[in-house]
Amino acid sequence: MNSKNSKIIEVKNKLEPQRLLKVAAFDQNKIVTKPHKHNGYLEVVFLSSTNGKHYVDGRESVVKTPCILIIRKDNVHHWELENPVKGYVVLLKKLFVDQSLDFELAKLIDELIEFDTIYLKDSIFFESILSILEFEKNKTSQEGLLKALLAKALESTDLLKKSKTSQNNLYANFCELLNENPRVLNHVAYYASLLNTSPQNLNASCRKNTNLTASEVLAGYIIKEAKRLLFYTSNSISEIAFQLGFSDKSNFSKYFKRYSGVTPSEFKKNQH
Repeated sequence: MNSKNSKIIEVKNKLEPQRLLKVAAFDQNKIVTKPHKHNGYLEVVFLSSTNGKHYVDGRESVVKTPCILIIRKDNVHHWELENPVKGYVVLLKKLFVDQSLDFELAKLIDELIEFDTIYLKDSIFFESILSILEFEKNKTSQEGLLKALLAKALESTDLLKKSKTSQNNLYANFCELLNENPRVLNHVAYYASLLNTSPQNLNASCRKNTNLTASEVLAGYIIKEAKRLLFYTSNSISEIAFQLGFSDKSNFSKYFKRYSGVTPSEFKKNQH
């Protein structure tokens, strides 16, 4: 192997193509790893017993248990841990979150990936939830357990969250508005005015935090709300289009297909 090829970063894929979520006990053969990336999934590692160091994109974190290590899908990372290692590894594809009709799950994931490491107060709760999640197959139950896990982990980051910049707060406040408002409307300018800012500033904040435009962030919420209304109510597609701020059924149908791959009527039909 020549010197150029030896510098290629390995890409690991520990998740089967059709599988969206995997939870497993920590593999004792992987206490020391070489720098690598993951093939399109988020990795969350809960450690209840070990010591060592974790490196993410050149940033060094001291591993003090109990803790959670967060490795985003585009990160290059490796660790050096000491035996024995006790914990769990959670692998999560974006499609799992995208398919959920629960806004809160995506919000918790967005908050989680702001951190490389979260130090926890105790491990009992996390060990209990993960031991159940490891064998749970029902997607609704998986979502509920995952939400409880993430919410509990993020409780430990409250002090860090308070130090966010105003740009971060603008994005967070935008998401909070979308989560709490009973109606999600397809108008970025409407939300910018509620936040006392311009659409341009809101767009810049969204790009900084998610690499998505404000319209794309909003689209995620609109599609989830549309799916909820299609699934849980008897409203017609025209009525749902009006509720979400679209001028007519045709515009809504095109928008829905652009972001979800199917028309509203096809989605509704597939749920029955």
